[in-house]
Amino acid sequence: MSVVTVARRYAEAMVDVAMSRNEVGPIDKELRVFAESMQASRELYDVFASPIVSQTDKLSLLNALIARLNIGQMTANLLRTMLKHYRLHYVAEVYEQFRRKMNERKGLIIAEVATAAEVGASEQARLGRTLEQMTGKQVEFKFNTDASLIGGVVTRIGSVVYDGSVRTQLKAIKEQLKRGDSAI
Repeated sequence: MSVVTVARRYAEAMVDVAMSRNEVGPIDKELRVFAESMQASRELYDVFASPIVSQTDKLSLLNALIARLNIGQMTANLLRTMLKHYRLHYVAEVYEQFRRKMNERKGLIIAEVATAAEVGASEQARLGRTLEQMTGKQVEFKFNTDASLIGGVVTRIGSVVYDGSVRTQLKAIKEQLKRGDSAI
């Protein structure tokens, strides 16, 4: 079974629990903090992924982390269940799927937007309105800059990419010139 499939199953269960108990915010924060801790420490990740370290030692370490990070009962139960099934090292993927499922239920989509230069607030708002009209959903942005785009914008929503960059347009023109296409 793929990591994404496993992560999706844990995430869906956790979303159901979080929503039924009205604890979406705290559980989201706790999962994020734990996942970031695992990503920040390669040694910590390696301990939980290692078949050599005993489950008893892993459980002791996990309980210490739960106490140190002030993780609530529901999130702690998830983490212990993942450990019991030798999947705790997938917690970052579970958190990613948790966020994705929560956003789906809220009717919110994440748009990753790359531009050649910084984008001002008014341009961000205009792009947001356009994407909301296109998708019919509320849009949350993750902006970054990529000077190699030369100009324009590349937007990724899920697996769909809208590429309006100058770089891509120049590549298309180059290909047309190579083919001898006179309709440029």
